[in-house]
Amino acid sequence: MPSWVIVTDTEKLNPQSRFIQLFTSHEKQIYRYILSLMPHSQDAQDVLQETAIALYNKIEDYDPTRPFAPWAFRFAYHMTLKHREKSSRWHRFLDEELMKEIASRQSMLVPELDQRRGYLKECLAEVPKNKRVMLTDYYFEDETVDVIAVSQGKSVEATYKALQRVRKTLMHCIEGKMQVRGLNA
Repeated sequence: MPSWVIVTDTEKLNPQSRFIQLFTSHEKQIYRYILSLMPHSQDAQDVLQETAIALYNKIEDYDPTRPFAPWAFRFAYHMTLKHREKSSRWHRFLDEELMKEIASRQSMLVPELDQRRGYLKECLAEVPKNKRVMLTDYYFEDETVDVIAVSQGKSVEATYKALQRVRKTLMHCIEGKMQVRGLNA
């Protein structure tokens, strides 16, 4: 099921509750979208906060029969432009036309990315627990390979190779699931 499908009947919620329900279920997706437009994570966090405020103020304009993510992305895009105008360092980093192109492509890819994320979860469930812990430590806890190697009692080189093998396994698993379901890998 796509992430924009709302399981609860949001039309019956008051606007503030509806906003909280929608925003919290899409926050990571909105953050990734912003991060695709500005790679500095602190700036992306700032824009995410500004986007949340703008969305909250306009939630009564949201049509609950439409997907929330594309609507939120438009706000995020405009908040990113505002942030970019305030910060001179972004002018030399990304030209506005290129930013529009990235934003457009990112929006079009949302359903496919949601599908791949679902397959990733399925594939991660198939990975042995010690490998999942290693992936979690590396990608979500921002642990260095050195620290992971010590915690797993392995050499740094062996840990790098283990991470590489698990990534490759996950990639093949995701591609296999996509092919079975007739999607492009």
